[in-house]
Amino acid sequence: MKDAKLLKVLVEQKALVKVLKTIGAGKGYSTRELLTKLGAYGYGHKLLLKADKLGLVDRKTVKNKVFNTLTSEGKKIIALAKEIGV
Repeated sequence: MKDAKLLKVLVEQKALVKVLKTIGAGKGYSTRELLTKLGAYGYGHKLLLKADKLGLVDRKTVKNKVFNTLTSEGKKIIALAKEIGV
């Protein structure tokens, strides 16, 4: 069931996959750094919030910065995207 949900996100939200790939498996980026890398502040922020709502990204506030890291579900989507070639 969970894999079907991941595949649905992978097919319908290709831009969301790009956000997840940008975050990567390394240390979390602050929202400002991440959106600068993406080059899309308004649309990128909406995608980031959607990924958080779907449980693909974990957002933690440290002082006045919000750091974004991938959850296990987000890592699974990246692995699926690499297998498929998206």
